[in-house]
Amino acid sequence: MIDLPLASAPQSATVSRKRYDRERAARREAEDLLDERSRALWDAHQALKSHAETLEATVAERTVELQDALIRAEASSKAKSVFLAAMSHELRTPLNGVLGMAEALQTSGLDVDQQKMAETIQNSGQVLLSVFNDILDISQIEAGAFHLDETDFDLDAAVQSTCRDFTAVARGKGIVLAWNIAPKARVFLHSDESRLRQVLRNLLSNAVKFTTEGRIDLKVDADHLAEGRALVTFEVADTGIGIAQDKHLSLFAPFQQADTSASRRFDGTGLGLSISRHICRQMGGDISVQSTPGRGSVFTATVHATMVGTAVTSTAPAHTAPHDPLLDQRWKILLVEDNKTNQLVFTQLIKAFDWDISVAHNGVEAVEFCAHRSFDLVLMDINMPYLDGVEATQQIRAQEQENARKPVPIVALTANSMADQIENYLASGMTGFLPKPLKKKDLLRVIAEQLEQSNKGAASS
Repeated sequence: MIDLPLASAPQSATVSRKRYDRERAARREAEDLLDERSRALWDAHQALKSHAETLEATVAERTVELQDALIRAEASSKAKSVFLAAMSHELRTPLNGVLGMAEALQTSGLDVDQQKMAETIQNSGQVLLSVFNDILDISQIEAGAFHLDETDFDLDAAVQSTCRDFTAVARGKGIVLAWNIAPKARVFLHSDESRLRQVLRNLLSNAVKFTTEGRIDLKVDADHLAEGRALVTFEVADTGIGIAQDKHLSLFAPFQQADTSASRRFDGTGLGLSISRHICRQMGGDISVQSTPGRGSVFTATVHATMVGTAVTSTAPAHTAPHDPLLDQRWKILLVEDNKTNQLVFTQLIKAFDWDISVAHNGVEAVEFCAHRSFDLVLMDINMPYLDGVEATQQIRAQEQENARKPVPIVALTANSMADQIENYLASGMTGFLPKPLKKKDLLRVIAEQLEQSNKGAASS
């Protein structure tokens, strides 16, 4: 029999107790750590939740702010468009009286001094109109509302006509203005003739403005491409003051001139080249400049267009009739115009013709006239009391349809000539439009075109 030491049992119990205490302490420490980590995780969760809620509120707040800003921007853009439309009407309407009567005066047998005064009125009014048109164009460009109106036209004739507009002022400054149109450029194009002329006018106007002696040469050429396309190039070279190299790029920015003092020495808004570059780029081309101060400048404009035929143009000066012989017939024309000055301008511009003219003072009278009388042409103002030109046109078209009458050509005579407005006129049933201020040659041209088209339609029916 083996006798165990009496002290071993208490010693074992002591060891177990210590182990138990250590394990218990470790458990408590682990539990405390777990509680601490749980609290930290909970706090982090709460912080994240609070941050998410704050972020969501911030996003919602910013979204509301952006929506408000967008609404304000759209309202501002709309207000700007409304303002420009109103200014277009308010400026063009009196200018129609000024320019129309000045043009009529020049054909009224004035003496030399009186003729110069009438020309001064005409030129000053045209400058004012040009400034306003530039502002309107740049506003449409900024708003993305600048559009091209493409038609078929004779490039040769358009270039020569535009150049002839500058011959007198160039001659007055002692400058030679010459132009050369390459045979390949004597073509009919499908493009925006008015905008192409605008580019050419801006280039020639700048050349004449900044050239005090020497000459200005315009060269027009065309590269015939595939599928009936053409790359048309206009090169305007002058012996003017020239432009420093570091000013070349800024020339095409709005409201810029090469010399900051130029706006004092030379008239101009500084918008012409910016608008011209936009037109060229919208036509698939561009404008560039090469120039050295004191040695003149060369501006090159290019556009892409579709060729629709070849023009046969004589190199001799054109001797055309003063107007279309079609206008010599006795036509029945209804003028719808509420403004007395505009009525007077119209009668002065067409007084050489033996036409039967009736005048309606508003849209209501126009509808009544057309209900009881037959007209060859209606010239319709837009902004009138009681019934405007668009509504009057719609009612006239409804009458014609109801009574199975031939549609009469209706041309809008309007100071509101923005692209969306013109689309609205044509959609209402009008067959053409003329912007105010009226020019005699444009008025007669549109009247002749409308009468000819109407007669062709009658002959084919």
